[in-house]
Amino acid sequence: MTTSSALLSVKDLRVTYGPALALQNVSIDVPNGSALAVLGPNGAGKSTLARAVSGLVPAAAGTVAFDGVDIVKRPPHRIRQGGLVYLPEGRGIFPTLSVLENLRLASGLLPRSARREAIARGMEIFPPLAARRGMKAGMLSGGEQQMLSLCRALIVEPKVIIADELSLGLAPRAVELVFESLDRLKQQDVTIVIIEQFVHRALKFADRAVLLSRGQVAWQGASVEAKNEVLARYLGDAATADVA
Repeated sequence: MTTSSALLSVKDLRVTYGPALALQNVSIDVPNGSALAVLGPNGAGKSTLARAVSGLVPAAAGTVAFDGVDIVKRPPHRIRQGGLVYLPEGRGIFPTLSVLENLRLASGLLPRSARREAIARGMEIFPPLAARRGMKAGMLSGGEQQMLSLCRALIVEPKVIIADELSLGLAPRAVELVFESLDRLKQQDVTIVIIEQFVHRALKFADRAVLLSRGQVAWQGASVEAKNEVLARYLGDAATADVA
């Protein structure tokens, strides 16, 4: 069930790829300043949900209310300008440019008078980037590259960040760096939707969780209530992974 007080509210969302049904009657709420973990096996519809909410794939039915306004038919660039930023799987940076140049490009969406302060704020929140401001982004570690991707998103002052498998392919220490970065964003009152393969790490971070199965919501509730038997029922072996 959705509520009007949620910053992001998805109701009865349905997405099709040709004759194939990818999402069916998906309804979720994400309150302002909270973190939601979207979990499920491969092919459950997690990334489809993220892309539909972000305007990258069309909805066949349903609504996506962002800050009280239905955005389901808005183009992706307008959704991003409104403060909902989607970070897809992959680094989302310019590897041949320096850290500072990456941030300057991202700040181009802001008024000129606000850009310098926004970059300084981003580096204050992510100190390792300040120490590497002149380094080419492609020379950073995997975790640092994802930190840069998150910082690029932060400096445009988003209301919601949807992070889609940011830890994919990273070493354990880099995964922790990603979650530390996400926690910094949460402390800045950014609302976060995280799609993540590391189930227990995601549940430890998030306030609430949604489990998708075959394009439908199989379970949702507080993260602390996602008991092992619930996870095992829908995620199988993935539920036993422990990266904490």
